[in-house]
Amino acid sequence: MKKGHKLTEFVQDHWISFYFAAALIVALIVNLGMSFPFASFNSYLDSGNWLGFWGSYLGGAIGCLPAIAAYRHSIDESKRQHEENEENRRLSVIPVFDCRIRYVSTKYAWKNSLNFFLIDLNGKLQEADENGDDWSELDCSPKCNFIDLCNCGLGPALQAKLFFNDHCVDLFNLQNGYTAHYIFLPSDKYFLSANAESTVQFTIECLDIYGNHYAQDISFKVSKCFEDKINYLSFQTVSVGTARLVSYS
Repeated sequence: MKKGHKLTEFVQDHWISFYFAAALIVALIVNLGMSFPFASFNSYLDSGNWLGFWGSYLGGAIGCLPAIAAYRHSIDESKRQHEENEENRRLSVIPVFDCRIRYVSTKYAWKNSLNFFLIDLNGKLQEADENGDDWSELDCSPKCNFIDLCNCGLGPALQAKLFFNDHCVDLFNLQNGYTAHYIFLPSDKYFLSANAESTVQFTIECLDIYGNHYAQDISFKVSKCFEDKINYLSFQTVSVGTARLVSYS
C-alpha cells in the first residue's frame, strides 16, 4: 500500500481529532492576529464582543459536527454498498470445480478424453507427447486413471491450469456445467520410493469473466496396486477444497 493512501486512511479514521485541531489552530491565529499593531479595530472590542465572537465561533464549529458526521456516514454507506455489490457480482460468476479419478479401461479413456497428462520420473506434470513412449505404455495397459473435472460453479473458468510440484498443464476454458475428461498416467518410478499408500495434492487455478484469480486444492490418495503380475498406481479423490480468491482483477 502506498504511503499517500495510508495517510488518507489515517486522516479519515481520525477526522474528528483533525477537525478540532484545525478549529483550535484558527482560534490561535485569530488571537495572535489581534496582538499586532495593524489590528487597530482591537480597541473597539471589549469582553462582551469577544465573548460573543468566541461563542458564535465555537457554536458554529460544534454545529458543523453533525453535518460532517452525516456526510462521513453517507460516504461509508456508499462504499459498503459498492463493495457488497462487487462481491455479489463476483460470486454470481465464480467457477467451482468438482473432481474425481476413476480407474477405467484404456479403450473407454481413449474414446472420451480431451487430453493426456502424466507425471514423469522427476515428478513433473506435463502433457504427454503423442509420438512418445507414454502413448505406447498406455496402449499396453489394460486400465488407466481417468479424470472427471466438472465446473459446477456459476460462471466459466478461463485459462484454467492444473498444478503439481510447481509444474502445470493447461486445461484451457471450462464452461460452467461442463465436465472435461483427461487420461492421467503417473510414472511408477516417481512414486516408487513412496509408501504403499500416500496423499498428494493438486491445485487448479483459473480466472472468472471479470479477471478475478481463483485457486482450488484437490487431494488424491495414490496406492500401489498389483494385478496379473503388473504393478500400477491407482488414484482416488480424497477431498476437494473450496475455491479461494487469490487476487482481484
